[in-house]
Amino acid sequence: MEHNQMTRICVVGAGPSGLTTTKTLLAAGLEVDCYELSPHIGGHWVIDNPSGRSSAYRSLRTNTTKRMSRFSDYEMPEDWDEFPSVDKVREWLEAYVDRFDFRKHIQTSTEIISAVPRPGGGWQVTLRAGDEAPVVRTYDAVIAASGSYWDPQQPAFTGRFNGDILHAQTYRDPHTPVDTSGANTIVCGIGNTGCEIACEISKSNAATVYLSARSGTWIMPKLVNGVAATKNLPMAHPTDPVPPELSRLPEAEREQKLTEQASETIRQTYGAQMKEFEMLGLPRAPHHPLLKRPSISQDLMDQMVSGRIHAKPDIDRLDGDHVIFTGGESVRADIIICATGYKLSYPYLSQDIANTQDNDLSLFCGIVSPAYHDLFFIGVSRPTGAFWPIAEAQAKFVAAILTKTYTLPPAAEIRQRTGPMLNRVAMNPVLYGLALREELERGRTRKRATS
Repeated sequence: MEHNQMTRICVVGAGPSGLTTTKTLLAAGLEVDCYELSPHIGGHWVIDNPSGRSSAYRSLRTNTTKRMSRFSDYEMPEDWDEFPSVDKVREWLEAYVDRFDFRKHIQTSTEIISAVPRPGGGWQVTLRAGDEAPVVRTYDAVIAASGSYWDPQQPAFTGRFNGDILHAQTYRDPHTPVDTSGANTIVCGIGNTGCEIACEISKSNAATVYLSARSGTWIMPKLVNGVAATKNLPMAHPTDPVPPELSRLPEAEREQKLTEQASETIRQTYGAQMKEFEMLGLPRAPHHPLLKRPSISQDLMDQMVSGRIHAKPDIDRLDGDHVIFTGGESVRADIIICATGYKLSYPYLSQDIANTQDNDLSLFCGIVSPAYHDLFFIGVSRPTGAFWPIAEAQAKFVAAILTKTYTLPPAAEIRQRTGPMLNRVAMNPVLYGLALREELERGRTRKRATS
C-alpha cells in the first residue's frame, strides 16, 4: 500500500505505551483506532481500574526520575516531585492526550476478543464495546501495547493455609484488600513491588513482616544524600547523546562495554550495602549486578536493620497457621502477599502467533513479529531505566515501516536477528535507541536501492 493511501492501524491498549504509539502514528499521517478495555486511559497507572488489570497501589511512585520518564516532546512539570506519584502520572497522561488532541481516536470500555491474520495481509479484529454484540473490523496492522503487568504469576504452594493469600496486583494499602493490622505478614519476592509493599506494611501496625526471597538481587536506593541517584546520570534517556567512543563500536560490543562499566560502578557504589543485606538474611546477590533486574528501594535497609522486616528464604510448604521455609524454619503467619511478577499475556492473539510460553517474546528489534511483519509489540523491551520513552522510540520505528519510508531486511536476516526481549535486563535505553536509529537508516538505504 502506498503512503498516499490511508493505512488503518489497530492499537490495543491505552496505557503509556499505547498512548505514545497512537500519537506517533497519527502524526505520521496514519489512520489509528486505539482500544482500551477500561473506561479510563492510563492502564497500570489507574488505581482500582474497572478493567481489573491495574496493579497500582496507593503509594506507588515511579522508580525513574521525571527526566528519565518523559516523552521526547512532553515533559513532566518542573515543580513535580522527582519521582511522581501514581495520581500525578495519570494526570500527566491525561494532559498528554489533550495536548496532542487525540482522545477522539481512543475507544474505551472496549475488549479486543481476537486478532486474526487475513490470508492476503492485514488483520481481522473482533471487538466488543461494553455490553454490545461483538463486531469485526479489518486493519492493515495490529500493534499490541496492552502491557505486561496485568496477568498475575501466582506460586503454586504445597499444603493448606488458614490465612489469606493474595497477589500483589490486588494490594492497594496496608488495609486493602485485607487488613494487615496486628497480622504476621509474609511478602514473597524482592523485586521493586515486594520491597515497597513490605516496607509500607512494616510502617503500619502489622505484627511482624517477613520478606521471603528465592534468590538474591542487587537493591539500590532512589535517593543518595537527598538527591535522586540517577538525576545526573548520562545516557539515561533515548534522546541523550552517545559518546563517540561507544557509537563507533559494533552494537554487541558497545552494549557489552557499557554493561561492564555500569556493573563495576554499581559494585563499587553499593557493594558494601549488599554485604549488609546478606548479613541481614537476604540471599547473596549475583556478582554481576545486571544479571538480574536490580530492585529499587529507599527504605528496605532501615526497616531490616530496625527489625521491622525479617528476611526469610523461599517458602517450602504451608501448614495451617504456619509457613515452612526451605531449610525447615517455621513461622506463624496470617497473610501471604505474592509479589511474584506477571505472565506475559496477549489473550487476543493465539499462541502460534504470540508464543509467550517462556514468558518472553522473540522479536525483530524488540518490536516486529518475525512471522507477521504487520504485527508489532510495544513495551515488551524493558531497559535498565524508564520504558515509556523506549515505547515512543519503538512507535517511531513502526511508523517508518507503515509509511513505507523504511524497508525491512530479508526474512532470513529478520529470523537471524530475532531474539527474546523481556529478559534482556542489561539493555541500555540510549544504546537501544541508537540501534533503532541505525536500523532505520539501513532500512532507508534498502528502500532507496529498490525504488
